[in-house]
Amino acid sequence: MAPVSKNDVIEIEIDGMGYDGEGIAHLGGYTVFIRYALPRERVRATVIFVKPTFAVAKLDKILISSPDRVMPFCPVYGKCGGCSLQHLNYAAQLRFKKDAIKNTFLKTTRFSVEPDEVILSPLNKNYRNKMSLPVRGEKPVAGFFAAGTHRVIPVSDCPVQFEGNGELINSFVSFLHSNGISGYNETTYNGIVRHLVVRKLGGHFTVTVVVNGRFKRELEPFNDCLRTLYGNNYAYYINYNTAPNNVILGSESELIGGEQTQVKESGLKVRVHPQSFFQVNDKVRELLYNEIAKEAASDYVIDAYSGAGVLSAIIAKTAKSVTAVEIESKAIESAKDLLSANDIKNVKFICGDCAEELPRIADCLKSEKRDSTVILDPPRGGCDKRALAAAVKTSPKKIIYVSCNPATLARDAAFICEQGYKLDRLTPFDMFPHSPNVETLCVFRQN
Repeated sequence: MAPVSKNDVIEIEIDGMGYDGEGIAHLGGYTVFIRYALPRERVRATVIFVKPTFAVAKLDKILISSPDRVMPFCPVYGKCGGCSLQHLNYAAQLRFKKDAIKNTFLKTTRFSVEPDEVILSPLNKNYRNKMSLPVRGEKPVAGFFAAGTHRVIPVSDCPVQFEGNGELINSFVSFLHSNGISGYNETTYNGIVRHLVVRKLGGHFTVTVVVNGRFKRELEPFNDCLRTLYGNNYAYYINYNTAPNNVILGSESELIGGEQTQVKESGLKVRVHPQSFFQVNDKVRELLYNEIAKEAASDYVIDAYSGAGVLSAIIAKTAKSVTAVEIESKAIESAKDLLSANDIKNVKFICGDCAEELPRIADCLKSEKRDSTVILDPPRGGCDKRALAAAVKTSPKKIIYVSCNPATLARDAAFICEQGYKLDRLTPFDMFPHSPNVETLCVFRQN
């Protein structure tokens, strides 16, 4: 039987942190999770959820404060679900992320690993180049969802987004109010505007308004506001999405104003489209990609999950050749445009499933007696089992794995090591300051 009941008020000492940054306390062998509490603190909290093996409590008062506690810099911190570590000083955030990787490997694989020190973000405010704001309500508000809900917390300026985001948010919401344009209702599927999505790269803004139907006429005049804000440095799209789900973008985007132009990023000329993928932290992305390029230098490289080809193009500068595999044909089209714009000739793109294509590529390299390096940069869920098995069967001398999820990284690392590879490097990068998320570069070599 649980030692606490719902609505109990408890005083307790925090002795650890969970993977999402929540404080962990213990009553004997019973665990209590308390969001926003820190190790070495004594707190008063109200129990809000009880299970046989654990409870969740809401922080009421800090009785003894941690020396690592700092004042959050965002006025809606604790309400918005976007950040969860602003109350922890930055050096302690880095220690937490390193420990999270170490503990996840130990728990998931029984491997004892010692990650490198976390590569810090040169910026820990205004570091994000992409902002996605849900827009909700008859008199619409734009903001971020409260943690664990689809209730929008309005924001007028987000301090982790690119500088000047507040001007755009306030201009957009004012435009909607002035023109009687409603936000989306997720229950009835009514309303006009679902999301405002903005990407800032190379001083150019790609602004996309996601609408719930053919509402071009209503939203087209917002182009005048964008011209006032950004002059000629923007492209304005309307994206059409009527699907009754939580996917932000629909498949069709229409350019309304400004122009889609080339920008310079990571030494490359790139075109930005609403569906384009880029890591959200420009400074850390450059640090990470440069390290990957060093690891893959002078090799024949197979870049699995290559997306729109940015990493492939960077690696191509120092590799002998790159064969990139991507299942999405639109991403392949974007990648080929990227290669052409940058006069890169030693990259070959294959549109297909990694599980099927990797063995074929490996057979070709083996017949030519060429050693290879395989790069895996999968989505958060980790590598598809078939693709991971195929990557190992290619027998590359080195596997470079990039992950944003320590749990799936640890799982896949265990499989790779079981197939005769040695974990040679484990370097975390702080791609997402003030959140518990961390990007990790993992390098395996043949034993």
